[in-house]
Amino acid sequence: MIAGVSREKILRRFEQWLDGAFADEEPPRGIEAEILSAIAADGGEETGVLDRRCDFYALWAGMTALTQEVKLQGRAFKELNDTLGSQPSRIAEEMRGACRERDRELQRETERRCRKEILGTLIDLHDSLRRGLESARVGAAEISRVAPRNWLERLVSGLGISKMGASKARQDAVAGTLDALTKGYELGLERLDQTLGDFNVREIRCEGQPFDPRRMNAIDREESTAVPNGTVLEVY
Repeated sequence: MIAGVSREKILRRFEQWLDGAFADEEPPRGIEAEILSAIAADGGEETGVLDRRCDFYALWAGMTALTQEVKLQGRAFKELNDTLGSQPSRIAEEMRGACRERDRELQRETERRCRKEILGTLIDLHDSLRRGLESARVGAAEISRVAPRNWLERLVSGLGISKMGASKARQDAVAGTLDALTKGYELGLERLDQTLGDFNVREIRCEGQPFDPRRMNAIDREESTAVPNGTVLEVY
């Protein structure tokens, strides 16, 4: 006896519970009895013909198929792991290659700009020296033109006439200065020509030639009947 309940009473309650658990369920409402009986008959036939026996050969075949499937899945997961593992290094290498190529492009662009600026400065300096050389040569020609030309003028200038002597001395001094300037300009131009030649820069002979827009820049236009249309008249 447990807590005022006898053994017989407990067994009776358990029997009642088992009877209720194994009792047939009531058919659902709204479905014809013939349909329910047909469904029950079909289920009974299928249950009757179902063979749940399993022999050793079928079990071994199933285990073999399952083993092969596990191997295939394991191989697939390994390949996936290798692929995913190599992706970061490959992506990093591609990024490093792209950065190196971009650095090379920036370096080439910087060198090109610096080269252009340096060459522009050298060409401007070359033009300035050439104009100075032309001016010095013109001045030297003017002094040579006004200098004594024959022996009589040289004799008169050497007799001690003060005015002519002073003028001759000044002319000689100016001529010496112009000669020094001319030599300096020539040496500077020669060195600049060598430097520009190292950069593969050559002067394009344009004056008197037909205008080529691919190699020349036009600054102004002038009407002239002395030369054909499109001819370069002057180079700055």
